[in-house]
Amino acid sequence: MFTRKKSNKQSKVKKTATDLLFKCRCGGKPSKPKEVTGCKDRWIIRCQIEQCYAYNIGQGLADTIQGWNRLSTHFYR
Repeated sequence: MFTRKKSNKQSKVKKTATDLLFKCRCGGKPSKPKEVTGCKDRWIIRCQIEQCYAYNIGQGLADTIQGWNRLSTHFYR
């Protein structure tokens, strides 16, 4: 039997939260998460294509990104 050696090397490239955003279902790029003014820990992500109205608003940055990634891959919202 073959066994795989686990590598102890860590990736030198750090991923940020915005690197993990999926493209919109129309193929456009998502905007960087922006804080909603007047709210605490509330974020919005929009598609950058002018005619596409896809957006996601959520409480907490990680939840907003997860919601965008889930919804951006579906045709209907």
